[in-house]
Amino acid sequence: MADIFEIRLPSGEVLKGYHWPAKEAKANLTMITGMQEYAFRYDPMAKYMNEKGINVWILDAFGQGLNAPTEADLQKWPVDGFAKNVDAIHLMNQLAKKNGLPTTQAGHSMGSFMTQSRLERYPHSADKTILIGSNGGQAGLMKVAKTLAAMTVHKSNWDKPNPTLTKLGVGAYGKGIKDRKTDLDWLSYNEENVQAYIADPYLGHMPTGGFWREFLKGMAGIWSGKALKGIAKDEIVYITAGEEDPVGQNGKGPRWLEKKYKELGLTDVTLKMYPHMRHEIHNEKDNQQVYDDLVAFILRA
Repeated sequence: MADIFEIRLPSGEVLKGYHWPAKEAKANLTMITGMQEYAFRYDPMAKYMNEKGINVWILDAFGQGLNAPTEADLQKWPVDGFAKNVDAIHLMNQLAKKNGLPTTQAGHSMGSFMTQSRLERYPHSADKTILIGSNGGQAGLMKVAKTLAAMTVHKSNWDKPNPTLTKLGVGAYGKGIKDRKTDLDWLSYNEENVQAYIADPYLGHMPTGGFWREFLKGMAGIWSGKALKGIAKDEIVYITAGEEDPVGQNGKGPRWLEKKYKELGLTDVTLKMYPHMRHEIHNEKDNQQVYDDLVAFILRA
């Protein structure tokens, strides 16, 4: 059974998530999820981790899951929301590490970008790091997008769904899938997963203008030379994605990250790509191999 944990930020704001404790734990896994989803969606994966002796904490970001009491609260972010989510990830890691067990921190999609920032701002916050469904090497594009969001988002439309920025931000993913049955087929080949996503009102909710302004502000900085130099050379990083994931430019982004981290001097960087998988590798029909590979990395001595 999962219970709820809370993270109190220095600002006084509170973010919540779910904790799945293992009976005979050997390690901890902390995680932050992707955009337009929520922590409890990972219940099957968390329970599998428990069976392998891994405690699991998964945090809901601002405007998601436990942090969105009603549908009207979905995808709403405060000013500095990206940075505050990163602060919360670090505090979650500190919470998990209190039991003295080795702690791995993972981030999927949007959460993987926050995790990249956590590596830069909070070195050694976790013993190991996992980036799932991530991307890299688009600093110029993100700076342009940040400028556009800053020009178009203001107080009067901050908390309103923003179709223009949403179309620019994620609209191309679906169009890049040939013979698609839905515009969300980019998530996975698993049609049951796609249909479950479509049917859930708490998934896929359109992000607000404030979300895009703060998310793009965070994205515009994570691949700068100054930020990247903050990563400790002894960090242990596992990068994994589907070969056909449009978020990662069909493998280009994860490979860029692997190369960049090694250029920065990191000596323990692993890349695992899965053929015939898209964005949500953990929800594909062949996800058992994904689970097992994650467990192997987490429990690796």
